[in-house]
Amino acid sequence: MAKKQYKIRARLVFNGQVIVAAHSRQEAEAIAEKSIGGTLGKVEVQPEAEDRIQDWDFSSHGEAVINRRQEDE
Repeated sequence: MAKKQYKIRARLVFNGQVIVAAHSRQEAEAIAEKSIGGTLGKVEVQPEAEDRIQDWDFSSHGEAVINRRQEDE
C-alpha cells in the first residue's frame, strides 16, 4: 500500500525575554511586539527602536507546535 502525503500546519515558537525602556508595561509590550522579530538563527530590532530595546535573551532551539484536529472531526 502506497504512503500518502499530508500537509500539516506547524509553528516554530522561540521563547525568550526582551528588556525595553518604556513608561508603562503596556508601552513596553507594544514596542516589543512592533519592533523585534527573528528568523532562524537571528534576532533583529527595528532601527527606530534600538535605543528602547536594550537586550534580549532567546533560546536558539524552537519548540514545534502542531495543529492537531480533534478526533471527532
